[in-house]
Amino acid sequence: MTLEKLIEESKYVTAFTGAGISTESGIPDFRSTGTGLYESGKFSGYSPQQILSRRFFSINKEIFFLFYKERLHNLLNKKPNRSHCALVKLEEIGKLKAIITQNIDNLHQTAGSKNVLDLHGNGSKSHCISCQEKYNYEQFSEMLEKSSVPRCVCGGIVRPSTVLFDESLNDDIYDLSVEFIKESDLIISIGSSLSVMPAAGLLDYRNKETCKLVIINNTPTMFDKDATLVINENCGDVLENLIAALWKYHT
Repeated sequence: MTLEKLIEESKYVTAFTGAGISTESGIPDFRSTGTGLYESGKFSGYSPQQILSRRFFSINKEIFFLFYKERLHNLLNKKPNRSHCALVKLEEIGKLKAIITQNIDNLHQTAGSKNVLDLHGNGSKSHCISCQEKYNYEQFSEMLEKSSVPRCVCGGIVRPSTVLFDESLNDDIYDLSVEFIKESDLIISIGSSLSVMPAAGLLDYRNKETCKLVIINNTPTMFDKDATLVINENCGDVLENLIAALWKYHT
């Protein structure tokens, strides 16, 4: 069965996206090797997982913010690619109900998707850890340029509103994601290794008798054996071709 046919026969589609959907926008996969994204003498001896943890943040804030500024903050300047735009069109024709994403790059929202659940937070937002005052991307960027440790008007430290490695996911977002997964009759996993927990564990909430699973990823995943369709191809090519096939029926 083709992806086009599965979508045409479905009434409630949810997309689950990972780092692979954003590589075409110039954002290397967080866990890919040899990209150079995290290789620098200033950070030698530390893995990105160590630096981007709450524990590291609490004991070495200057390195944390230097790493964030040099390696992650500029990701918010990237542009949506074909995959992001294809999901907007699926939403516009009434097929796609929600996007549950592991990414913090805000590209789904920039592309125009309306119902996006940021499991790991959103890098375009930041907040004070003392008074909870919220700051936007431009304000936080200015703080990063002025100080090695950004501070709020109250004197508290301002940090990105993203989930660090040893932090729990937002309960409200996770619970809402579970609701969408349970309602779905088709879930399309795009660009995710489906190995990062607890995010990938969301797929276990689907009704396996009524909900079909499609996996679009360059490499195999642990969920492949349960999938109705597995496509080990570039997700931009796959989704661009899908929209070209579907659009003639919905224009």
